[in-house]
Amino acid sequence: MSVSERIVRTTSHQLLPDMTCLEEWQFRMQATLNFDTRFNKDQVDQLAWDVTTHHFAGLIGVVMHLSPQRILRQAASLGQADMDYLMVDLVLAGEILSVTSLGEITATAGDMLLLDLMQESVVSIERPTSIISWILPRASFLEEPAALHGQVLNHRQPAARLLGAHLRELIACSAELNANDVTFYGEESTHLLVRTLSMQLGHSAQQEQAHPLLGRLCLYIERHLQERTLSPLDLAQRFGLARASLYRLFEPMGGVACYIRKRRLIKARRYLLDPRYRHLRISQVADQCGLEASSFSRVFVQAFGLTPRQVRELSFSARVLPFEEDADIQKAHLDWFRQL
Repeated sequence: MSVSERIVRTTSHQLLPDMTCLEEWQFRMQATLNFDTRFNKDQVDQLAWDVTTHHFAGLIGVVMHLSPQRILRQAASLGQADMDYLMVDLVLAGEILSVTSLGEITATAGDMLLLDLMQESVVSIERPTSIISWILPRASFLEEPAALHGQVLNHRQPAARLLGAHLRELIACSAELNANDVTFYGEESTHLLVRTLSMQLGHSAQQEQAHPLLGRLCLYIERHLQERTLSPLDLAQRFGLARASLYRLFEPMGGVACYIRKRRLIKARRYLLDPRYRHLRISQVADQCGLEASSFSRVFVQAFGLTPRQVRELSFSARVLPFEEDADIQKAHLDWFRQL
């Protein structure tokens, strides 16, 4: 990927043909990560953006200078795409107010806000604000990161200052990096992000009890995907929930059974793409992910458009898959910023 392909800029001063400023911004936000936007009349009149996307292998940094607005991930959006990513918003200037299952919290300059793109959120920008949004695959985390949704790493913490300085410098040096540097620093920066966030915001048993119920449920699901007994009934019994309450919690994600099946299929896809698991037969992959071998191929095709065998064959030939962990999000961003 050349520098011009890897670093792509768009502004509100260069609009697509036959689109108003509002139409184009809403189109762009939908085309990338399925975000909805809301504006009052004054905000529409003031609408402006300057966005530059930097690709570092599987890590993406999006530098955004935005006018006031609300940015939403709503229930209706969650089931429309495989957004298996976390977004870490590093606030450079201004502030953002987020509303998630944790409640309301304001992130100011130097703070880092974590958003799980498989959960609902509302981010309000009340004055012109600058952000670097870091987007990384959920698979980067060793443990299910759903419980991190809506948490903030405060700028007063040494970890936030050190990590923020590294990420800002990565953007500053982006244009000078060669292909090998991009891969190396992308991987190392992802590792640093994940380790720092996991250490600071944590997955200890005591902290998990403080997480919202949905986060604890998602964490339990991720740790028990291989078990055939994992089911809505099993979850309801283990967490002391009425089935109706459980269904309401997962309704934004298409329902609890749909969420479990999707997590299993995504895990199976990773197994098929990972050279470390090439010794496993297709039926063994299904078993490792808690899926029935007899129906595995059918449900896999429904989810990804290719059979498990086709995915493995493409993986052997080292061809890029249309839904590989970073390929789909890179294509979305490139299509967005290249002015479709």
